[in-house]
Parts: sequence; C-alpha cells; structure tokens
Amino acid sequence: MYGIFQDWSANKGNLKGRLVMLAFRIAHIATKSKLWKFILIPYLIWYRITIEWFLGIELQFQVEAGPGLKLWHGQGSVVHHSTKIGSNCTLRQNTTFGNKKDINGIKSAGANIGSNVDIGANVCIIGSVVIGDDSVIGAGSVVTKSFDAGSIIVGNPARLLKSKY
Repeated sequence: MYGIFQDWSANKGNLKGRLVMLAFRIAHIATKSKLWKFILIPYLIWYRITIEWFLGIELQFQVEAGPGLKLWHGQGSVVHHSTKIGSNCTLRQNTTFGNKKDINGIKSAGANIGSNVDIGANVCIIGSVVIGDDSVIGAGSVVTKSFDAGSIIVGNPARLLKSKY
C-alpha cells in the first residue's frame, strides 16, 4: 500500500522513524494541488515547528521520496526540497542534501538518489548529483559528483572505494 503508511514496515522497531515518516507523508500531500496545500496549511505549520524545529529533522515536505524510506535517528538532517530519493533507502543522522550556487549565482537542483541506497551518518551530498541504485555512502563522506549504480562511496571528497558490479 503506497500512501501515508508506505514507510511503516521499513521503520519497524523505530517508533520515532515511523512517526516522522508518517508526518512527512501527510505533509507531502500538500504538493499534490493548491487546494490540498490550502487545506493543510495548519498541518504544515505544525509539521515545520514540530519535526523541523523541535526534532531537528529538516525533511521538507516537497521532497520526492519513494516508498520504504528508513530514517534512523534523523537529528540534524537537512534534505533540500528538490531532492529525489528512490525506494527503500536509508538515511541516518546529520545527513545533508543541499544545492550549490555556481559563480554566476545560479543555484543547482538537489540530488537524485537511486533506490536501495544506504547513506551513513554525517554524509553531505551537495548539488545536483546522481547516486545510482544499490549504492552505499560511508559515514562522513562529502559527495559532490555523481556515482554509478552499485558504488561504495567513501571519503572527503567522496571517491569510489569499489563497485558491487
């Protein structure tokens, strides 16, 4: 079932992850139409204050995320509103998905993360990079370029440690 509970089983044993993802999926409904956004204004205010300010998990409701998104801890995480995340991905604490500004002042879109990607704690993914399906990004990596499917990515700056394929 893809709906507001599409991440429920992925976060089994993680009540906080379940509740944050449920709140995110409800808030995400506001992206479906202007009418939904208008109806959900009080909820979106609650979402921003509770999830983003109090819990410190800036998972903006405009983010496109496939089903089965696992959120482990989540504190200190920032996910840019134009980020796209595939299905069955894992995000850990202090993960940042941001855009970047070029020398002309033009801001890039957010990252495009494939399905089944495991993202370690304290990872920074900056710019409109593409991370292929079935990749793993090691803790503390700073990713500023794209990587193919099956990549094991580590370091600052991030580099390919090895490929699964």
